[in-house]
Amino acid sequence: MKKQLFGVLCLCVGIPFVYQHFKWHTLNQSHVYLPARGANYLTEEAMRYGTIFVPSLLAHPTKSRIYLKHVYKVYNVGDQVEVQIDLYDMNGNRKKTGGDFLRVWMENPERATSVSGRVADYNNGSYTAVLKAVWPGRATIKAFIAARREEIVLSYMIYQKHSGLWTLFAEYRANNLTNATQCSVTQNNYLEKEWCNFTNENDGYSYYCKKPKIKQLTCDTWSHAYSSYGIYTLNTTERTIQALSVADPKDGILQSSVTVSVKGASSGVDLTAPTTPCSKVPSVRTWQQESPNGFFVKNKWHSLMCTDTLSRTADAYRECLKGKTLWLHGDSTSKQFKDILHSILRFPSHSDAHMPSTETDFKHNFSVSWHAHEEPFYHGGRHYHKSANQGQQVMMDRLPNTTKDIVVLYMYVHFTLVHPDVFRRHVQGLVPSVKNLLARAPNVTLAVRGPHAFFRHSEAIGMLSYWGLLYANIWHEAFASLQHKIVYLDFWDLTMAKPSRDCHPAGDTVKEMVHLMMSLLCFRK
Repeated sequence: MKKQLFGVLCLCVGIPFVYQHFKWHTLNQSHVYLPARGANYLTEEAMRYGTIFVPSLLAHPTKSRIYLKHVYKVYNVGDQVEVQIDLYDMNGNRKKTGGDFLRVWMENPERATSVSGRVADYNNGSYTAVLKAVWPGRATIKAFIAARREEIVLSYMIYQKHSGLWTLFAEYRANNLTNATQCSVTQNNYLEKEWCNFTNENDGYSYYCKKPKIKQLTCDTWSHAYSSYGIYTLNTTERTIQALSVADPKDGILQSSVTVSVKGASSGVDLTAPTTPCSKVPSVRTWQQESPNGFFVKNKWHSLMCTDTLSRTADAYRECLKGKTLWLHGDSTSKQFKDILHSILRFPSHSDAHMPSTETDFKHNFSVSWHAHEEPFYHGGRHYHKSANQGQQVMMDRLPNTTKDIVVLYMYVHFTLVHPDVFRRHVQGLVPSVKNLLARAPNVTLAVRGPHAFFRHSEAIGMLSYWGLLYANIWHEAFASLQHKIVYLDFWDLTMAKPSRDCHPAGDTVKEMVHLMMSLLCFRK
């Protein structure tokens, strides 16, 4: 009983678990971990024990404060700028625990410039953000409460109890009969006889659905899949906290901000990148980037890891893709890449929502392919045939030894709705096929697309980009032995610097993401 009460009532002190590569940094307080990119995140151990859900104790953007840690306000290009954020609740009381996910960026709207910052958590309600002055002139530093600690812990509790934040369904069809049942990526052993085991149909990843209630329908008659928002009971306070995930992002930006002046060696000179062309950067280097790894100027992304030598033209892209298929399997945010490429390359797309699509430009001899990844995949209300989903390892195993294709592995958004262990298993499941493909197809180009950041989806309740911090680390751990052969496409800083309203970045942002991908993958030896 004592342990159970602790799980319900304690206000946990989050133990910050940081990105794989970190530095010690002295910040006028005790030493803290400053992550090499992004922000700190709570360990699953810290989340597992719950927290007190009291809306009035949540971090409040109008009460919280951001300010410079040093008295001077004039910096040189290349300098670090340190700000402190102190969080307060709606009653004006200082928060005493950490674990809130803050995103901090610096911008100058007049020049359409912006850059993201790294955030360190002191676990006492205070945070330090470190940014780099990358352009001369004035800049404003802003902070956004992207996910409150209570939101994160509530999501984790739902993962553990209900398998996922939303509900998956299987539809069984035969002899003009139909019946739909709930599905899950986990199964209680004592209910084994009540469930259909669709692990094989899900390309080896655990997936279970309740057996149809109509006797004439069997597990073999599973035909279609769809989903809805979560079917589970929350109390009033929990519903209030979960509803924050679809709140207007403007309500989460701190009202206070910081303005600084930056001097350059000469007027208009921004921070420059190394002269190494992006196509010649060693693959392992792409896994070791530190924030900020780039910044926006006039809405164009400028990498700080390498020099972009790829022309932003259809002809350059076509030359890169000639004789190849570009595989962009994953979810709708990878389909956005395909759609942008169709626009740039000026060849028509006939894709239909989540239906698989491989389209070929016969004149210029290349193809672009998209396929929805395996379950869990939340299709929404439309009923898709189960063949609409496929594990990316299936695609890789089918490629011939002579392939010169470009393969971009990607999973993210749909996995923010299930327990992190599910994502971990699915990422680890790709490794054997990756190793096999690299061993037998020396001319293939392989990449892993990492998570991107977003504000708050207007409709997708419970979806938080916070989990991208943890998932980036999972990719790094699973592919640690392969990083010298595979490019990591790190879009976290790019989407932290250019906020997106929901999980689908705006078209101009996707265009910059696509060009960064092409600059790193095209003509790579």
